[in-house]
Amino acid sequence: MKLKINKPLISLALLLFILTPIFVLAADVELPNPLTGKTEGNFEEVIKNVTTATLGISGVLALVAFIYGGITWMTSSGDTAKITKGKNMMIWAVWGIVIIFASYAILSFVFKALTGDTDI
Repeated sequence: MKLKINKPLISLALLLFILTPIFVLAADVELPNPLTGKTEGNFEEVIKNVTTATLGISGVLALVAFIYGGITWMTSSGDTAKITKGKNMMIWAVWGIVIIFASYAILSFVFKALTGDTDI
């Protein structure tokens, strides 16, 4: 009985295992004020941070998909099915990155309009 190994899943798990300490150490934790029991952050900041983090993670996943598509294309050995698969994966990854950048620009505009921030 031969065990089938899913290489992309193992690679993703290894990548998340390596990057987890970075995410943990980069966390900015606000402790509650002992007098009032409230934190200093407000709802708008939390939503902005969550959407920025989500778009950042999506961008990383799109970049990984682009690289995987390129590797698939380069290692196709002339197999037209693998070439097509690699090209399509790279095209859709580029579309994903374009959509992520557009989403970031739109959300940045909306947050600045809602908060009245005049900084560029």
